[in-house]
Amino acid sequence: MESERNRCRILLFTGEGKGKSTAAFGMMSRALGHGMRARVIQFVKSDSAVGEQKFFSKLPEVSWEQFGRGFLPRDPKSPVMEEHRQAAAEGMRAAIEALGNPAYDFVLLDEVCFALANELISVEPLLLALRSCGGGKIVAMTGRNAPRELLDIADTASELKMLKHGYEHGIPAQKGVEN
Repeated sequence: MESERNRCRILLFTGEGKGKSTAAFGMMSRALGHGMRARVIQFVKSDSAVGEQKFFSKLPEVSWEQFGRGFLPRDPKSPVMEEHRQAAAEGMRAAIEALGNPAYDFVLLDEVCFALANELISVEPLLLALRSCGGGKIVAMTGRNAPRELLDIADTASELKMLKHGYEHGIPAQKGVEN
């Protein structure tokens, strides 16, 4: 049991509903308020104009990197998928480094579940890094379709369910809400 207490704390936000990344960034705000240092690694996403990046990347306690190429093509056999796989592999290398780096108290792996579900990366290297990180590090992971292996290793997992979304009623993405 002692080794379990010494490992990192793992939180997972998944599901079809809005708010997975928002919840993780809220937790990061809490950690920063306690003087912790954070690293954000975004998979799939490529827009640097979103509000959370504009805000958090200004803080010296936050290191922020995007390893995405944006929306995935509908056809998983599209030649463009190789670019997405390469970007996700770079993100995985950064994630593994961050999980083992004592300079970071909080690591946010945004959309890692989506990258895994779309077979851009493999779950095994991430599981190994999660099992070996320790020292009270907090890890928050987000994205739809979290694989069972991440649910199993997580200490806390939340599934956000979509009940209603403004998009369904023709409301476009809005600064401060979706971006």
